[in-house]
Amino acid sequence: MQDSESMPLPAIVESFLHFEEPLSDLSGLLGKHIIYTYSNGWEYEVYYKNSETLDYRVRSGLVGGRVVKGQKVSIKQLQTAFSSENNVEGSERETPLYMISWVEPTGTSVVQVLNLNRREIRTVILFPDWVLREPLKTVCFQNEHLDLMRSYRDQGPTYPIHPKIMLGRIHFVEHCMLENDNVINPH
Repeated sequence: MQDSESMPLPAIVESFLHFEEPLSDLSGLLGKHIIYTYSNGWEYEVYYKNSETLDYRVRSGLVGGRVVKGQKVSIKQLQTAFSSENNVEGSERETPLYMISWVEPTGTSVVQVLNLNRREIRTVILFPDWVLREPLKTVCFQNEHLDLMRSYRDQGPTYPIHPKIMLGRIHFVEHCMLENDNVINPH
């Protein structure tokens, strides 16, 4: 095995581009439609459309009214933990945790850890400076304004990046079929 200093740069880049985590069991998440509220009162609605895509609506808060369909994401099952709270007389109930991450055309990056059994969501949002300064520019059905969102991102300013850690409670969960374009309605 070669160390990174002796490997030619293209090989390092090539290995990074083709790095894949092992497959995860996403059956407990895919097709779920959830609504949750963060501790600051912002409410979101998300539909996990398939293993690579989600749709969402910001129902309330600073950018309430923002709708995104077909957002490309990375989803992995983090682990299977055993929670003593969920034990039923001698049996252990698995509690899968899911990590979902994506980068939006605005330049905003999002990472979530989701526990459906405990109805908890933990999110880190990395807002580019322009979004924090002018958040209302993002309130739209984004799919109809992708070029505009990218132009805002490219005009910036991007830095400094503003990280926000948000803790939330899930108060609605339903299972829908995969690939259902009618779960999150843009209008």
